[in-house]
Amino acid sequence: MDYQKYIELSIIIPTIGRKVELDKLLFSLKNAVLKISYEIIVVDQNEPGFINEVISKHSKELNITHLNVNFKGLSKAKNFGTSLATGEYISFPDDDCIIFDTTYDLGLELLKKHDLDIVFGKCVDDSGKDSVLNFKKVAYYLNDKNMEGGFVEATAIIKNEIFKKNLLFDEKMGAGCFHGAEEGFDWLYRILIQKNTKVYYDPSVKFYHPQVIMSKGDIKSLKRVFHYRCGTAYLCKKHRFLLKFYKRLILSLFGFLFYLIFNRKVAKYYSVEFCALVVGWFLYDKEKR
Repeated sequence: MDYQKYIELSIIIPTIGRKVELDKLLFSLKNAVLKISYEIIVVDQNEPGFINEVISKHSKELNITHLNVNFKGLSKAKNFGTSLATGEYISFPDDDCIIFDTTYDLGLELLKKHDLDIVFGKCVDDSGKDSVLNFKKVAYYLNDKNMEGGFVEATAIIKNEIFKKNLLFDEKMGAGCFHGAEEGFDWLYRILIQKNTKVYYDPSVKFYHPQVIMSKGDIKSLKRVFHYRCGTAYLCKKHRFLLKFYKRLILSLFGFLFYLIFNRKVAKYYSVEFCALVVGWFLYDKEKR
């Protein structure tokens, strides 16, 4: 298969621990029959050989660069993939996403029509309902005050030049790090406070993502909420989001006290959340050294 020298879109896929999901994502890209020229950069954080069969299955029909790296961390993987991307635009779908036929063609059409720096879409599940978070119902321009409900970085299509301005992901945040969340909020907030940056959300740009279902109180949920809320604390201290921090702190304390009477398992979840916020806040300065 011949690929054009000009690459319009670089699709960067950090992956770890997922074969079946990655196979479905690549299959969806193959079936989408995109009207654009694109490359796929798979940043593989698994043990060597773990996804080789999946890559081999699709490499004859897709322009895939497979990079098996010796580090862990979602933010670092995205930055690494970006440093190698040749496309005019960049996308970071999660390795358990699926791309619809119109996802990228529509997203790029919006970028060019409105001369945008970034366009965000929404995540939906099998039934078409919002997944990951509750998204806004209408399209709008994002700023640093109204961004919540209008972005998930897995749905972003971004001008490559944004990253050339050194607006990268904070590698001390995100999955695989102690401060295991909010790297997307931090990244987008730093972009939005730049002058003359145009960022748009449109719910018609859709990505499939499974619902994030989590029972509160089991070991998996406790580990997850601990690292997530350490990430929340890191974000809040980094940007002095004091109201956001104390609101979350009070809600977790209230949740602990309320469920202590009715459900001690859930109460434990909120106690871990509260502790994580405190720990993440006080460890911020140590992480920044």
